[in-house]
This record gives sequence, C-alpha cells and structure tokens, in this order.
Amino acid sequence: MPRLSGDSPYAFTVLPSVEAVPAARDRVVNRARRLGLALDEELRNDLRLLTGEVVANSVTHTRAACVVSVQWTGERLRVEVTDVDPTLVRPSQAEAMDENGRGLFLVDALATEWGSQPCTAGKKTWFELAIPASVEETAAVTASHSDAAAEHPAPITSAPARIEHQAA
Repeated sequence: MPRLSGDSPYAFTVLPSVEAVPAARDRVVNRARRLGLALDEELRNDLRLLTGEVVANSVTHTRAACVVSVQWTGERLRVEVTDVDPTLVRPSQAEAMDENGRGLFLVDALATEWGSQPCTAGKKTWFELAIPASVEETAAVTASHSDAAAEHPAPITSAPARIEHQAA
C-alpha cells in the first residue's frame, strides 16, 4: 500500500479530559493506517500505548487541551503532543505501590526515540516508532532500544499541519 507522504503532517486537538484519550489513540492508529504504514498487531498496540501515555500525561498534568500531531518521516512515525506547560517531562521515580508514574518508562522502553522540548505554546513531548517498509519486514524490526537510540531522527518537513478539532 503506498504511503501518502504529501498528506502528512496531520494534527487534532484533544479535550482536557482522560476520557478523550481513547479516541486520540484511535485517531493516531487510523492516521498511520491511512498513511499505508505496515502495522502488525504489536506495532498497533505499541502505538496505542505510547499515544495514550503521552496524551494522558499532558491532559492530566496541564488540565488543558493539547494538540496531537502525526507525521511520517520516511522511516519513522512521529507523534507529537503539544501542551501549555513549559516544564519538560522526564521519567519519575515511582515506588512499588504507586498507581502512577510509570508511563514515561513505558515510552522509553517501547519508542524508537522520544523526548520533550520547549515550544512557543509550552512544550512538545514526542515519540517515534520505526515502521518497516512492508509487513514482511515487520519481524525484522527487533533492534534493541539502545541500538535504535544511536540513530538520528529523519528531519521533519516544515509543511503546515492540518488541524482538526475533536468533538466532545
């Protein structure tokens, strides 16, 4: 299936509620499919989990709407969550009995690369997943996170994002 690189990036607003997170996860996975990316069940699940963690972190800590952007770089799917809090994110030290505080450890373990950077609105927290060129190559994407971290991300074009507002 061809990849629609000219139709990327794509962005939408998520309301400031954890109840909006599942719809945001679904929209990101649907966008990846529309781009023609070879997503097996494991990659779909990783994409859902990573998106959910980053979006939930944003709406929970800022109590404000965030913007989710999805872009195919040519080698990786990049998901950015922009929110109003300028505080950069990093994994916290969750205790054994804590119910929260492990989301960014999951992001760190599953994403090819991830980070947080300041922007005009506040900050962008992003992650990238390496996506194989075809379903047959999906099994070949088993490199460890440390191997993947040595790679440099592909540059993102400066094409304006199409913004869609998510209905409540």
